[in-house]
Amino acid sequence: MAASRVKELLDELASTLAELGMLDEEGVAEEAAENTDGTPVEGGERSAVEAVEARQAKYDALLARAERIKAAIAKEEAAASRKAELLKVLNRAAPVEATEMAKPRIEPISTRGYKPGVFESPEVANRCGMWLKAHFGDRQARQWCSDHLGAEYRDMGGQVNALGGNLVFEDFSNTIIRLVEKFGVAMNVFQNVTMSSDTLLVPRRLTGVTSYWLGENSTITTSDPTATMVQLVAKKLACATKVSNELLADNAISVASWLAQEYATSLSAAIDDAAFNGTGTSTYGGIRGLAQIDDGTHTASIQSAATGNTTIASLDIDDYLACLAKLPRYAIGTSAWYMHPSVYHNSVQRMMLSSGTAGSGTIGALAGGNTAQNLAQGTPNTFLGLPVVWVLKMTAAPTTGTIAAYVGDLSLAGIMAVKSDMQVATSADRYFEADQTAFRAIQRLDINVHSLGSTTEAGPVVALKLA
Repeated sequence: MAASRVKELLDELASTLAELGMLDEEGVAEEAAENTDGTPVEGGERSAVEAVEARQAKYDALLARAERIKAAIAKEEAAASRKAELLKVLNRAAPVEATEMAKPRIEPISTRGYKPGVFESPEVANRCGMWLKAHFGDRQARQWCSDHLGAEYRDMGGQVNALGGNLVFEDFSNTIIRLVEKFGVAMNVFQNVTMSSDTLLVPRRLTGVTSYWLGENSTITTSDPTATMVQLVAKKLACATKVSNELLADNAISVASWLAQEYATSLSAAIDDAAFNGTGTSTYGGIRGLAQIDDGTHTASIQSAATGNTTIASLDIDDYLACLAKLPRYAIGTSAWYMHPSVYHNSVQRMMLSSGTAGSGTIGALAGGNTAQNLAQGTPNTFLGLPVVWVLKMTAAPTTGTIAAYVGDLSLAGIMAVKSDMQVATSADRYFEADQTAFRAIQRLDINVHSLGSTTEAGPVVALKLA
C-alpha cells in the first residue's frame, strides 16, 4: 500500500515539474512577443507587467505544490522505514522453529594422481582435478564444484575471451606461482617489488654526503647526496599447450599436476635466462641481465682467473679467494655463490676431493668445513663460508675468457617487478575440432640489473672469469 502511494506521489510530482517547465517556456515566448508555437502575439492590451505578475503567481503556486508533494513522499518513506524496523524486532523476538539439522556430508578425497611437492595437499590436488573435470562437462564434478568451491566456481563461466577461454581455478594458479618460486632462482634472489602500472620508477642512490676534518672556527663544506631513477617496464611472458579432452576426463589430477609443473618449469627457466643471460634483445623480452657485467664498463667487478686457468677444472682456490676478496664488505653477509651444477661438480667439488693444498690452507677447511660432510650432502651447501646456488641457465661449460661463477648479493644488484598475479586461462573452443583444450599462462614482469659497479669500484656482485 505504501509503495503504491509513493508511486502516485512521484507521478504527481513529475506532472507538477512538467507544468513548471511549460511555464518557463511561456515566459521566454512572451519576452520575445511570440506565442509558444512561434506565432506573433495578437493585440497589445495586456501589459508586460501584468503578464509577468500572473506567470509568477502561477509559478509560486506550482512550487508550493511540489514542496508539499515532496514532504508527503518523505513522510510515506519514513513510515515504511519505521514499519520495517518494527518487523525486524518482531522477527528477532519470535521463537525459532525446531528443525532437524542436516548431517554434514563426509566425502572421500581422491588422491589418484597426487604428487607430493606439486600441490600443497591432496585436498588442493582434488579441488583442481574436480575443477578440470567440471570444466569439460562432467555433471558430478560440476555439482561437486557448486557444493564445495562456492564463489570460485563462477570463474568457469565468466571472463570469456575471444577464444572462448575462461579463468582457471585459483588453487591451480597459486600452485604454479609457488612452483615458479621453487624451481627458479631469480624470483628468490632479486629485490622484488609490485608494479601498480605498466611503468615503475624506483630511486637508486649514487653518492652520499661527504665528511671533512676541520680545524677550529673553520666553515663546514656542504655536500648533497645524489640519486638516479631505475625504470621498469612490464613485459609479457607467456606459455601455452594443448591437452586431449579424454586425458583430462580420465586423469584430471594427474593432468593438473603435470600442467602445473610444466608451466612452472618453463616460466621459471625463461625468467632465470633473462635475469642471468639477458642481452636486451627480444629473445629475453628486452631484459639486460647479469651478463652485462662483462660489457667493459664494470671491470672492477670482474676477477680473472690466474694465467693458464682456462677451464673450470683448472680453477684453483686462489681464483675463488681473489673473487671473494673483491666483493664489498656491505654485501658479504648476504651473499651467495651462483654457478651451474656442472661448474660446481667439476671445479668446487673437485677441490673438495683434493687431498693436497692450494693457496693458503687445506681445501677442506677453505671449502666450508669438513670435506666428508660436504660431499655426503651431495647438493650445494656452502663454499668459503657462503651458500652455493645452482643456476641451470648459466653456462655449463664456460670457455676461455667467459664467466664461470658469480658471488654477491643479487638483491642489491637488481630489481624484479611484477605487474600482476599470474593469469592462467583455458579455451575449449580454440581446438574444438581436435577435441582438445588449450591452456595458457601469462606473467607480466620486468628485471632491471642496475648496480654492477664501475671501472674503479666493485659492485655488490663479482664475476669469476676464466683466463
